[in-house]
Order: sequence, then C-alpha cells, then structure tokens
Amino acid sequence: MGIGARLWIVLAAVSAAGVAHAEIIQKPAMSVSAKDGRFAGYYAALPLDLSTDKEKVALTVKSSGMPENPTYDLDLNLSQKPDDERVGQRSLALGASWNESEARLRSSMSKLFGFGLLPRANFIRLSMDMNASQSITAPGVAPVARANIRSSLTLDGKPVGSIAFGGGTMGDEGVDLSLTRPFDLPAEFTVSLRGVSNERETWRLQDARAMVKLVKANW
Repeated sequence: MGIGARLWIVLAAVSAAGVAHAEIIQKPAMSVSAKDGRFAGYYAALPLDLSTDKEKVALTVKSSGMPENPTYDLDLNLSQKPDDERVGQRSLALGASWNESEARLRSSMSKLFGFGLLPRANFIRLSMDMNASQSITAPGVAPVARANIRSSLTLDGKPVGSIAFGGGTMGDEGVDLSLTRPFDLPAEFTVSLRGVSNERETWRLQDARAMVKLVKANW
C-alpha cells in the first residue's frame, strides 16, 4: 500500500471520527479544475466543530492537487470563549501539510494580558508564530524553520504600537517597530529592518524600510 493510500485512510478515519463526535460547521467543499479540456486538479475540505463549554475548537481537513500526488492539510484552531470572570484571552493554531516531496508544520499562539482599572481596554497582546519545512525526497537536508515574536500595546481600546522580532535557520533576522496615531496623527508608522547572519560574516543589514498607512481619524 502506497503512502497516498495510507494517508487517504488516515484522513477518512479522522473525518469519520470528527463527524461522529463533532458538528460540521460548514458544508464540505469540493471542486475540480481543468485546463485545455483536461483535468488539472481538485480541492476538498471538511470543516468540523469540536468546541467545548470553555473553548472554541475548529478542525479543518483538506486535500488538494492531483490524485497521483495529492497534498494533505490539517488545521486546528483553539480559542477561549468570552468569560466575564476571566480577563485575558488566549488562542492557539496548529497546522500541518504534506505530500510526497515535502512536509510542513506551522503554529501560532497568542495571549492577552490586561492591566489597570479597565483591563479589557488596556492590554498587551503577546504572540508567537513558528513554521518549519522538511524535504522528503532529500532526507539528509536540514529542515528550514523560522519563528517570529510580536508584542502589541492597546490603551483605552486604541492600538498604540507594536514590536516584533524574527529569525530562522537560513540566517535571516529582522525587527519591526510600529506606532499607531502618534501625536494624534491619523496614520500608522512602521520601520522594518532585515538582516542576515551566516558562517562567513556577522550580522549585516540587508534591507531597511519605512512605511506609512492612513487609519481612521475617528475612533
């Protein structure tokens, strides 16, 4: 039995278990594409609701590509339901995709920390994103991974600014600094710096950008 057939069996088992213990939150999606009158690929997705009393949980099973080399995808999203007794919301997203040539993993998590007399309007949100990929056709090649950490500040329900740091196994590193409506200016100002570090040289600035984005004048 080939890898494709085994993965189809796994997906079928996951889908059956999900249908038996969960609620289908959307209709299953299925589409096919053609080019020059020939079959060019397909896409199928099954979204499931696995929520509990305290957590909102959504699982999506996908398959796409060509029958001889399909790509399978799993997405799991968890988030806290609103609670009057608990201040601070957390969320977690996990994902995986794979085919005969490559496997990918991804994750994203965030946590909200309220402070002051109005913690629901004054808070810091800390988030982390990570992803990695591994070649299956070349198992001796090291996996490629990257992580990004971001912290943002909100006061009186208004976003004030954020700072983010990122880096990966390829030596690419960066920092982003953003300020929203400084001095009551209706714009968001962002400074982005990207650098590279490898065995031949120490960290070197590779790219620097400054961006301005207009925002609503009235809150």
